[in-house]
Amino acid sequence: MPKLTQSVAENAPLSSDGQSFIRDSELAGFALRVTKGTKSFVLEKRIHGQMRRVTIGRFGTLTVDEARQQAALLATEISRGLVPKSIRKKPSFGELADLYLERHVPGKRSGRNDRAVLRNHLAGWRSRTLTEIRRDDVARLHAEIGQAAPYQANRVVALLRKMFNLAATWGLFGGENPAAQIAFHPEEKRQRFLQPDELPRVFEALKEEKNEYVRVAFVTAILTGARREEVLTMKWEDLNLERAVWRVPQGNGAPPHVIPLPGLLVNLLQQQRRAGSNPYVFVGEGAQGHLVNVKRTWHRIRTKAGIADVRIHDLRRTFAAWLSAAGESLSVVGQIMNHRSPVTTAAYGALRVDPIREALERNARRMVLGGGKIGPAFANQKPGATAQSNPLLILTAPESEVKKDESH
Repeated sequence: MPKLTQSVAENAPLSSDGQSFIRDSELAGFALRVTKGTKSFVLEKRIHGQMRRVTIGRFGTLTVDEARQQAALLATEISRGLVPKSIRKKPSFGELADLYLERHVPGKRSGRNDRAVLRNHLAGWRSRTLTEIRRDDVARLHAEIGQAAPYQANRVVALLRKMFNLAATWGLFGGENPAAQIAFHPEEKRQRFLQPDELPRVFEALKEEKNEYVRVAFVTAILTGARREEVLTMKWEDLNLERAVWRVPQGNGAPPHVIPLPGLLVNLLQQQRRAGSNPYVFVGEGAQGHLVNVKRTWHRIRTKAGIADVRIHDLRRTFAAWLSAAGESLSVVGQIMNHRSPVTTAAYGALRVDPIREALERNARRMVLGGGKIGPAFANQKPGATAQSNPLLILTAPESEVKKDESH
């Protein structure tokens, strides 16, 4: 095998069929590839167990010596475990999605929503490389989803924007974010919450539910303002019923959000049946499972209560609205709701648990026992009743006992 020289390269005839190679005796893997119309320099090396061919450049644009120097540099990089950019696999959207779910979602409150968006709207993009996704692709998808669900279309674009920003941070993407500068569909801030005449009907509808865990879970959401996933994944180990405290895990190493529990709810949880070794308060399917999808259940409850437009998240708004309407300070409301605004966070820093507990106690009595600025709440309950007469306790009883009580 001769040394590849400028003269050898110049005199090499073009191939009449397919391609041929003139290999260099001086640098292992360095060769001149000859096809029907071109001559180009290549380097052949084993990378991660596979023989790979890296194109260096065309003969004429590069001399043999220049190409050999570049090939030598590439060979050094490969020997150090580096993969040349020209043959490096371009990351796909599916790879980014998997990495996003692994690295970013575990600490997100809206992680469940992100998984749903990836599954329902972006599954068809998994095989596409990140560089193939253009702004017009995102704009087209935004418009298509927006015809029926404009708010959801905005969430899809927001998720894509975040994912491509992270892709740049993680070194997977170096171009312009294709989800940037996409104008969102107009959104109106939702203000729906349960009115004083509606809350009693919700409690009455809850009494008719067969599943006692569902009944108490919704009462917990109403009396604490906690998010749906926080309530459904509540664990016994996070509760201290003697001190009437719930420590809500926040993920990503953040300290738990401490919610003082009103006495009425503590009474309820003390009566809640435990399911063997299941760590969850609101038991779902399986020996170790918790309640998961309660949308159908809530649809049934709200239909019976005559509040068809109220969503599960509106229970959280209800809690905040009742606190605010009764004159509780915005700082107290903000801390109870665990808002993450930097401005409100600074204001909450000096607050103690005692005023939070007092506010929750007052609010729970207004919502369940009636009285105060809001008005009566629990149906058939006389205003002025004390915490000792807790009408919520019936919600922990098995279905047969609930029916028996209602027949009297």
